[in-house]
Amino acid sequence: MTAIAFGGRQVQRMLRIDAGNLRLACCMSILLVTCSLTPIIAVAQTPSEHDSHHPAAEADATNGAMNAPDVSSDSSAESSTPPADSKAENEMEGMGMGASGPREFYPALMELGDLSPESRREAERLARERMSAGIALLSSGLARLEDATAPEDLRRMHEAAAQARQGIEQLESGTAALQALSVGKAPREIALNWLRKSMSLPSADVARPHGLFGLSAFHYFSMFLLATAVATLLWTNWQKMRRSRALVARLVNSGNGPPLPAQPTATPPQPLPDSLPSQDVPSKPNSWNGLLRVVRLFEESPNVRTLRLAIPDGSELPFRHLPGQFVTFTVRPIDQAIKRSYTIASPPTRRDYLEVTVKREEHGTVSSFLHGVHEGDTLQVTGPSGTFTFMGEGANSIVLISGGVGVTPMMSVLRYLTDRSWSGDIFFIYGCRSDQDVIYGEELEYLQRRYPNLKLLVVADEASADWPHARGRMTAELLASAVPHIQTRRIHLCGPPAMMTALRAALAELSVPPEQIKTEVFIGRERPQSDQVARDSQTVQAEPTAALPANADSAAAHGLSVLTFARSRQTALLPPDKTVLEASEDVAVNIEYSCRVGVCGLCKVKLLSGTVTMEVQDSLDANDKKNNIILACQAKSAGDLSVDA
Repeated sequence: MTAIAFGGRQVQRMLRIDAGNLRLACCMSILLVTCSLTPIIAVAQTPSEHDSHHPAAEADATNGAMNAPDVSSDSSAESSTPPADSKAENEMEGMGMGASGPREFYPALMELGDLSPESRREAERLARERMSAGIALLSSGLARLEDATAPEDLRRMHEAAAQARQGIEQLESGTAALQALSVGKAPREIALNWLRKSMSLPSADVARPHGLFGLSAFHYFSMFLLATAVATLLWTNWQKMRRSRALVARLVNSGNGPPLPAQPTATPPQPLPDSLPSQDVPSKPNSWNGLLRVVRLFEESPNVRTLRLAIPDGSELPFRHLPGQFVTFTVRPIDQAIKRSYTIASPPTRRDYLEVTVKREEHGTVSSFLHGVHEGDTLQVTGPSGTFTFMGEGANSIVLISGGVGVTPMMSVLRYLTDRSWSGDIFFIYGCRSDQDVIYGEELEYLQRRYPNLKLLVVADEASADWPHARGRMTAELLASAVPHIQTRRIHLCGPPAMMTALRAALAELSVPPEQIKTEVFIGRERPQSDQVARDSQTVQAEPTAALPANADSAAAHGLSVLTFARSRQTALLPPDKTVLEASEDVAVNIEYSCRVGVCGLCKVKLLSGTVTMEVQDSLDANDKKNNIILACQAKSAGDLSVDA
């Protein structure tokens, strides 16, 4: 293929010599075709093999190109064909380093030395003789090519083409020498440049890159771009670290009053945290606080909607909740931040989002705010929290009884159990005011058809004529007929306070042990009345405080108690009618809360010293009471207190 490409270039040069000769152009086209069809083995012969086939080649090679050699014989033309072993050997022969006659042109130039008048004339003479010899070879080769074209003698055509190429090379070398002499180059320099060109060496006059270390402008530009990219990355990383430090400082110090006083050097270090938690940072170690985006809204009933929330970047939820737990929203419908808790209705098995179902209360500030959000809005969420959970462990069946929006924790449990294909019996009993107030109705019916172990009972106080479920209120007879052997099963209750009171009485009538009943009261924004939620006053007493703050005497003079927040190292005045939670807000101590009526349990703190009374204690279990855990939103005292907050 190299020979074909080389022949093509030579043909183009020949066509430029005599473009008007149409017949010659046709011959050259045929030559290209024939060269492409010529077996490569003819070109790949070694010099010894070639000479053995053409014994007259050695004698013909001695003919000098200066004397217009006789090229009429085929053997002489064939001998002029350069061996095809390599391009370098051809070019070496062309410089006179292995042949006589015209190939001694460049060695003769080397012997002329510097450019004296005599050397110049001699070099011009040699160059013109070289050109004449090349023209003679070219003319003879073209004539032979024309003679071989008509009979289509491929061997003679190949030999004639080789002779023509030799003539062109001699003509070009002589012309190049004359051009170099015309600009004042010495004969030796002309020969050396031809040698470099033949050996594919860089020319002696190639411009070297300038500048420091010999680098080019491209190198400098590339290094500048790389340095700029590195500097940009370093600056970006520094800015991120700076913003991170600023955010940490704001979370630690914002909204918490003055910084902590420095400890005297003589005082032993105290087991207290170095800084106060922010109002926006959850104090519970298992809580998460951040922004969730509203990605979907579902209208469950005229005054109930479900919000599907997800991480803004689309990743999985950064926390894991249990079925039945709740999260707390912090919203600012007015100038003041307000917190409210809502149960997570979606199961933990769905990691890409969580759902909360919110009923719009008549005077509910937060519920009205949440009913006004749109898809794409973000909400501040803290959680999860709560102990009203069921994972299917420790029981072979479960009875889920709910009313109104109290169905949300039950729905989370039901979805979790069905997602996990739990094999136990599930009794789902749901009461609502009317058939228009049913939440998740279509999904409940679908799950009942899909899972045979799910027994569904929906009860409505008021319903239309085509209502397919039960009517009226939940009674002991209704529960006994819906749940066989109910006294042996685990029961979860959640609903409005009035409904909870009635159901407790019904279950007691059915001889259900109290320890098998787990409850959570669903409330609106109003405080439960004394006949709705257990309000047995509880007194919790701890060891007396070892030392009171400096303002204890002045506080006692005004009939006030002193509340010490040990972990935050803050103190506050505590009138008899103010709760621990309200006192903590006066001095910007962070205690999480939600319902403020003692049923969510989010505001639990440990009482270190003193005595408190609480009207509501539903969210405290036996272990909490044993460890002096109190509800900050309910705890009041007429004496000095110390709490771990």
